[in-house]
Amino acid sequence: MALTAPFAAAANRASTAVRSAGQSVALYGVIGLLGVTGAGFLVAALYIGLSQATTPLAAAILMGTGFLAIAGIILAVVIARGKRKKREHQRVAANTAMAASTISLATTAIRLVSRVRGPMLVPAALAALAAGWYLSSMNDGDDD
Repeated sequence: MALTAPFAAAANRASTAVRSAGQSVALYGVIGLLGVTGAGFLVAALYIGLSQATTPLAAAILMGTGFLAIAGIILAVVIARGKRKKREHQRVAANTAMAASTISLATTAIRLVSRVRGPMLVPAALAALAAGWYLSSMNDGDDD
């Protein structure tokens, strides 16, 4: 019986968490539904007010134009964010690739230098350093 107590406690915590999450989702759903209903009544009131000031056709055209303008602005913002995220993702991928190639070059240089003995040790080390410097300096002008 003592072995099941930890499992029962974990199951109790899990069911409490699921119940709490379900209640939160339901609460946010009700809030969203009330918000959409309120926005619908405000749009209807705007249409009624505009149709009394102008003709119903002009009110519909004005409201349609306004909603299309708002949608266009939101679309432009979303596209700009997507492009910014894509550039950031490409920058991170390039930095990761550069770090991986640097590590690979460093381990290769260490292996080459460790295999060389005698008077060729210094020239081999200098050649490895020069190759690493050259390859790392090739990407310096690409930073945006």
